Amino acid sequence: RSIIQNPSHFRSHLRQAACFRSLHRYSEAARSAMVAQCLYVLAEGTRLETTDLIQLYWQAMTQEALREEVSFSALYTPFEKEDKTDKIKEANKTFAEKHPDYVQHIFTDPHGIHLLPERAESHPDQQYLLTLGFRNKAIGKTVEMSVTRKLPVFPGMPTCLRT
Repeated sequence: RSIIQNPSHFRSHLRQAACFRSLHRYSEAARSAMVAQCLYVLAEGTRLETTDLIQLYWQAMTQEALREEVSFSALYTPFEKEDKTDKIKEANKTFAEKHPDYVQHIFTDPHGIHLLPERAESHPDQQYLLTLGFRNKAIGKTVEMSVTRKLPVFPGMPTCLRT
């Protein structure tokens, strides 16, 4: 109501940002804090530390919004080449149990030639199935289609480009 009555008052926008923050609506909190900072500067706010603090606030809210918006999760499953089909089914089931927030679309890369990230401890020459789970089904399907799509092969193309 206070923003409607006086839309150029920066403190009202800061209060709105605080409300959004307490509701865990971080992207809206960041937007309100950005508006507050712009209004403060436009109103020729003379206290430099105030504008810096407002800027730090909206940057923190932006970071929090990004942290909350993770749209996928990953699981690496060791496998042997001979039982890939069963391992894919098992990996999908395990993923659903471990990551219930990311089951709108589950996709295990059928190629199974993944190595663990650098920071993870792994055995030499061990291959892993990579299972991805998505909060958004459309995003998951798009990723799956781009990974499994067959690319055209042109005569004379070097072998390294075919794979």
